[in-house]
Amino acid sequence: MVIYFTGTGNSKFAAENIAKITGDDIYDSALSLKKDTPMSFEEEDTLVFVCPIYVSALPEPFEKLIRKSTFKKGAKAYFFMTYAGGIGAADRFCRKICEDMDLKYMGTMGVAMPQNYLLYFPMRSDWENRKTVGDATDTIKKAAEAIRLSEPFEEAKSKISHYLIAKVSLPVYDKFFITAKDFYATDKCIGCSMCTRVCPLGNISMKDSLPVWGDKCTHCMGCINLCPKEAIEFGNKSQGKPRYHGPSI
Repeated sequence: MVIYFTGTGNSKFAAENIAKITGDDIYDSALSLKKDTPMSFEEEDTLVFVCPIYVSALPEPFEKLIRKSTFKKGAKAYFFMTYAGGIGAADRFCRKICEDMDLKYMGTMGVAMPQNYLLYFPMRSDWENRKTVGDATDTIKKAAEAIRLSEPFEEAKSKISHYLIAKVSLPVYDKFFITAKDFYATDKCIGCSMCTRVCPLGNISMKDSLPVWGDKCTHCMGCINLCPKEAIEFGNKSQGKPRYHGPSI
């Protein structure tokens, strides 16, 4: 079973391509996150978790969902991460999940995908994004073949110092940076409700044909990037910046 969390589609792209090779079923974690219900895959011998890197770790809502869900004891667990910068200390967070949940840790791999965090990082051109996605396919295939053969991922264990820095940074990041209160729709909004559909947490609703954000945001950047009219802004941090419309080759 391939289980993914995605904002703008990078991890969905990876998950779908892994599943094509492994022959596994695929599950969008948003189906559980939007209903605030745990997952149950007690018959699955192999689990593949696919998600982006947020400050060296899994997105907090996705990790919490995994931890409250039910899986077969001793099931093999692979973690495949998408990132724009690096994989950080993700392997240590993933290993800890397996230790706590009695899963067999099979490794953590990652691949560079296009940047989508336009609030704080420079965005790349469409050409650069297409090249990045194209370059990622070989790594995705390599991971999928290892999973298909039930072989562990080849990985380099991250430094404990990186893990400790991430452990300290995550609460600060969550407290001071992760908020939805600065999102708003401009007069370009046509009320199509695309933002409500792409939000993996179900944090956006429509009122008087305009989006309204709740307090469960994880800064996946799905709403602001995938709006077909580019009508969503975030305070004064997004004006005039290119949007990333999802992976294409």
